[in-house]
Amino acid sequence: MLYERGLSRWIILLLSLFLVGIAEAGKNSGNKGHIPLKAERNPPHSRGIPGCIFGGKVYDLETSWHPNLGEPFFEMVCMDCHCIPIVVNDTVVGKVSCEDVKGKCADVDVCRNGEDPVQQPGDCCKSCPIDAQMSNSGDPVEKDFPTGDDPSGEEVLPTESNQGYNFVALLTGTSIAVRTNSVARATFTLLDDTLRFTINYEKMQRPVLIRFTNALNDTVFEHDLHGSNLDNKVCGVWRRISGIYQKYLHSKSLFVTLVTKSNENGLVRGRILGHRALNDETFSSLMSTKRTRKGIAVASPMGYGGIMMLNAAHDGRTINFAVLMDGLLENSGHVLPTTVIVELRKRNDVVKELKTTVGMNGVEIVGVWDGVSNQHQKWLARGNLNIRIRDEDGVFPELNGQITPRPSCDTLQCVLSGGEAIDRPKVTGASGSAVLHIDNEGNINYRVQVTGLQTDVIGLTLEGKVRRNGRKVIADLFGGYENGIAIGTYSKPNAKEIQLLLKNSLFINVATEAYEKSELRGRITALPYHGHITRHAGLPIPLSGRNLDPPQVTGAAGQAWLSIDRECNLHYEVTTVGLNTGNDGNHAYVKLLIYDENDEPVYKILSAFQDGMAAGTANDISEDFLLDMNEGTAYLLITTKQHRNGEIRGQILLPNTCNGNPSNRIDLSHGVIGVSPETDPDSCLFEEKWRADNSLWSPDYDRTCTTCTCRKRTVICDRVVCPIPTCQSPETWPGECCPVCPPEKDSSTQSPGKLADNNADNSCYFEGDQKFHSVGSTWHPYLPPFGYVVCAFCTCEPDLSVNCTRMKCPPLECERPIRLDPDDCCQVCPSTTTPEPHLTTSALILADEVVRGCYFGDKLYRHGEEWNPNIYSLGVMPCVTCRCKNGQPQCRKVECAPLIGCQKKKKKASNECCDVCLDPVISTTPSSRTSSNKKTRSKNRRSSR
Repeated sequence: MLYERGLSRWIILLLSLFLVGIAEAGKNSGNKGHIPLKAERNPPHSRGIPGCIFGGKVYDLETSWHPNLGEPFFEMVCMDCHCIPIVVNDTVVGKVSCEDVKGKCADVDVCRNGEDPVQQPGDCCKSCPIDAQMSNSGDPVEKDFPTGDDPSGEEVLPTESNQGYNFVALLTGTSIAVRTNSVARATFTLLDDTLRFTINYEKMQRPVLIRFTNALNDTVFEHDLHGSNLDNKVCGVWRRISGIYQKYLHSKSLFVTLVTKSNENGLVRGRILGHRALNDETFSSLMSTKRTRKGIAVASPMGYGGIMMLNAAHDGRTINFAVLMDGLLENSGHVLPTTVIVELRKRNDVVKELKTTVGMNGVEIVGVWDGVSNQHQKWLARGNLNIRIRDEDGVFPELNGQITPRPSCDTLQCVLSGGEAIDRPKVTGASGSAVLHIDNEGNINYRVQVTGLQTDVIGLTLEGKVRRNGRKVIADLFGGYENGIAIGTYSKPNAKEIQLLLKNSLFINVATEAYEKSELRGRITALPYHGHITRHAGLPIPLSGRNLDPPQVTGAAGQAWLSIDRECNLHYEVTTVGLNTGNDGNHAYVKLLIYDENDEPVYKILSAFQDGMAAGTANDISEDFLLDMNEGTAYLLITTKQHRNGEIRGQILLPNTCNGNPSNRIDLSHGVIGVSPETDPDSCLFEEKWRADNSLWSPDYDRTCTTCTCRKRTVICDRVVCPIPTCQSPETWPGECCPVCPPEKDSSTQSPGKLADNNADNSCYFEGDQKFHSVGSTWHPYLPPFGYVVCAFCTCEPDLSVNCTRMKCPPLECERPIRLDPDDCCQVCPSTTTPEPHLTTSALILADEVVRGCYFGDKLYRHGEEWNPNIYSLGVMPCVTCRCKNGQPQCRKVECAPLIGCQKKKKKASNECCDVCLDPVISTTPSSRTSSNKKTRSKNRRSSR
């Protein structure tokens, strides 16, 4: 007893040190020996949300918890911590208060059976063993997961949710008489006439084919798995499933088989059936057999496996489960009822168990585990628990499997809109989107992007539903936010939080300087697997009113997944929230938008919306649309009855090689996913518009005589270089930048001025500057990224072909010709009065300058150019000078000359490097003396040798 009191006091002292000595702990944060537990002041997530942060977890006011000190202490079940409200500077904030509750335990000296009370795992107070056994054993209790064998004799129908009908199948070798340890679980969702499925398998090579058969083993559908590379998981879609096969599904008359290279007739097979547990399932286990029993090697049974479906009650203190098994009794010839033990374990330690009797036809076990502690819930969420099923006599092989969050090929996504913001809708035209994924260890990986915000983001949180007593903040996601994108992992969810996430009951909230509580908010939902788009590859394209020109002030938002396959078909999935569709809600459409050479809009309607969703495939995309998507100048436009010109829009960058589009970075063999140029790290922001890498355009400030290109976040704009006309009275035609000589009067060719409307019918299109040129016009070619090549000429011929020739230089008879000016195309022979070559002040970038140029930061410098580097967080460094030499930047620190004998010194300014002397008498520069002294010392050393 004295030992327990001493240990309790020591724990309180240890906890107090961490609560009081935060500043001292922060100074030694680099030491590895400290315990990772502390209460943080002014938590960054709590803009407008009073609460507490303790050990990296977020807690609301007036909530309590047991602190977790990590190894070797773990959860301190006898220590209760509370987040109590206090007032600081007229603001309610949270303060952490912890106390030892071991002294509040009831005194239990002797149990009814004479045994001594013991402390159960996860409990603070001692209790009698008989009480613990009664709470963990007994007959199965039917709660959320009723048994499939209804005593009334009614058939259990497949479960229907807002996402369709749900089915499950356990696949083993039993029904096809294959002796194997392989096992698989298939989950199906039937929505309208589309059957989506997720299949997880163990102890088998990757399948090459999914085969669906009827009760007579006739093949009704096959799904080829070419190009799929997910580990131990298969995703697929059966589209346009006929009514007869839908009846097979509902009547349990449809089977699924996994075919491998070495088993053409199938390795494992299972019946597809409905189960009530599927709607509430949040955790699962796929169980297979081991090859040993009681230390003695045994032969593999012929198809023995099982699956378990689990969910936690609302308070997390109860776990409901349902088990489906195959091959336990069928392959053994056993006919008598058998006692089966279902164990919940952490490694080899039994946490909970349940005994039940299974008959010859028993393939299902339903049960409940009560008294689940917080530590058990954490183990469940982290994937630290496993299942073992064995018979009491040890006759049959054991089933073993790890418990993980429910596997699915669906995508957890979130559309962030102002219309869903807290308190009242925010009609700003901004939007955002998020994609989340749960791994087998219970980590929630997230990617969030926002667009169109007018002020900085100050808070990004994962939250529960807003209730009368306030908001429930689950995790702070702001730590990984930068430049409109947040990427990170929430590694401490509990079982309840994972369950809320999979049940569409969690939200993402964005707070800004303009709206400190909430400007954008959205519910996390599951987007059903489509089959063509690998959503794990990146972020969707955000759709917002700010992307329109002029911007549309709206509370609606959306996101789009786009991809192009090897046949150049466009696959799309568009999700929106808050669209203003009128009373009937049937006037929202998704369209492709591009602009022609006259900046006139060109549309292609893809689909109408139904319940905020539009999905499909377009196989008739024209060459113009494909070219603009490849260059990042196409848009996805959402129109409504009230906004016929568009309510929200997103810019599309979808690289492709369709119809001869040039692209050196894409392979369509497995399809490619579209992105927004805003999220592409190589794109450029210019004149408030995002431009894709390698794209060309004419800027708004000069649509005729300037061409710009984006090269890996760097914009290079070149003024058109006009050839010198050879006539005395050149003319400038409409739409042309450079003057040209008029045609001869007796020419039979029509006047170029009358043809110069710069359209595709009477002009030449040049790929270099991507512009139309009038017939008869002459220009210097533009070759990105080199700029205008002044040593070549291009001419638009009457047959609308482009003829480019290089300038011919006269032959030279000297041995060493020189170039007088860097802008000169031809070299000349030097003469006795040849002037020295001079540096050009032209803004042109010639080809050799780009090849020999230097990239420093995000800027391109010419060969020979000098600059002071601009270092992030330090600004321009005036005391460092860089020079570009043959493609390599060379930087050196400026050496300040000592001001010897100076009476009046001027301190350097922030943009200067060295102090200066303000004396009227100018002395010899120290740098000259230093150089002279160096020469003198060098000469003395040589003479002394």
